[in-house]
Amino acid sequence: MNDPGIICYQHCQKKEKVFSFNLPDICNFCNAELSNTELRIPPFRIPYPFRDAAKEPNSIVIKPTYGDFLNNYRNSSDLHIGVTDSTGFIYEYDVNGVVKGKNQTWFQCLPIKVIDRMNSSLKQYWDKILYNVFIQNSWTADRYDSEKHNCYSFVLTFLKSLNLQELHPYLKDKTIFCQKFVSPQARVAAKYICLFRQLKNQSIVVQ
Repeated sequence: MNDPGIICYQHCQKKEKVFSFNLPDICNFCNAELSNTELRIPPFRIPYPFRDAAKEPNSIVIKPTYGDFLNNYRNSSDLHIGVTDSTGFIYEYDVNGVVKGKNQTWFQCLPIKVIDRMNSSLKQYWDKILYNVFIQNSWTADRYDSEKHNCYSFVLTFLKSLNLQELHPYLKDKTIFCQKFVSPQARVAAKYICLFRQLKNQSIVVQ
């Protein structure tokens, strides 16, 4: 699913913001015609947090192991993590072993930029190290273990292999990595998911 287009606006209420898929003709609170009155907060689109991984080069990418974020994800759902190269190919490790490709299962992912600025030489270096990790014999299907040797193991091995000083403090284990890079993005995504699901069942949400 592409961006469903959630908008936010405020009319006559002093504090509450209104969220909807479409701007109604009439205010839900005072019944004024919105086209002929000034809005306290003009309509703006809530940023859509999900992206197609193939269009997010040199990124860490995360998606639910099963289904997608908007319709299937729950707090208890398992997440799957991978890495994209400079051309948008996704490298991932799971029960089938390590694979490289572009497929529709990554069309709605959370991209994470662990490096703020990527010049051409750093992109080439990223790709080289990623490929070197990809061809290691550690990532076969028979060695996969859902707890000890999984997709996070692959990603952390790659990031450690980059040997970039700025990343070292956050690569000691999965927990520290998630606290630094995954959790902030996940919180934003969770708010969007909650809002989207509420609006599927009602015309507006007031907060």
